[in-house]
Amino acid sequence: MTNSRLRAVRAFAMAGVGALALACVAGALRAAPTAPPRDHIDVGDASWHMESSSDGITLYSSPHPDVGVVPLKVVMTIPGTIEDVALVLEDLSRRRDWISNFGLSVLLERPNDYDQTEYLRVHLPWPVEDRSAVVRVQVSVSDDLRRALIAGESVETPLADRLPRLVRAQVHASTFQMTQVENRVEVVGLVFIDPRGGVPKWIVNYFTRRGARATLAGLRRQVARQLYSPAEILAMHRRIAGYRAFRDRGAAVP
Repeated sequence: MTNSRLRAVRAFAMAGVGALALACVAGALRAAPTAPPRDHIDVGDASWHMESSSDGITLYSSPHPDVGVVPLKVVMTIPGTIEDVALVLEDLSRRRDWISNFGLSVLLERPNDYDQTEYLRVHLPWPVEDRSAVVRVQVSVSDDLRRALIAGESVETPLADRLPRLVRAQVHASTFQMTQVENRVEVVGLVFIDPRGGVPKWIVNYFTRRGARATLAGLRRQVARQLYSPAEILAMHRRIAGYRAFRDRGAAVP
């Protein structure tokens, strides 16, 4: 396989982690379905085993023969608050600062603060074609406001028809969970993405591991830059705190 194809797989794997971060934070953690689909794995599944641990980032993998692409679980700690991390995740204009080969993010639909659909494009080196993904992201926060979950999965929508389809990646059920513990945020991310195309699955799996580590290290550095004002942090806190009323009333909170 050429170096350009290897770089291509790595680039999409890195942006795949970014696909988990397409929305703001909100609401009470949802229960897992009683009969999960075959392309689903839970972060608490007993099949996870540790792959590596360095620089405060631990990677776990789990075999999943039904799909071929190996799911990846990432555990790390980020100094700061859930609001700090959420502001970085939501900031489309600065994603290029911490996601390598980032191409484009287009917000397609946002019916409320806790649910949105986004088109994501990743630039890959010639001769490999760029990848795209259309992901619906729903967010939830526990009643004590100390835990937030971002859940994303590929969807089909005519809202993306005006944008290049390219090679459409498949994002299986993936999550990004944040728990506030004193002055730090404990993160557990589950990345389950198939970039599709003619790249062998073992190559995809190898570069997903490398890409996940690089991207989350970039997220941690971006949070440490403290780019957002006290007013922006307060606004994010109010949105997080407003989820419970949104959930109970079935309508967005002013």
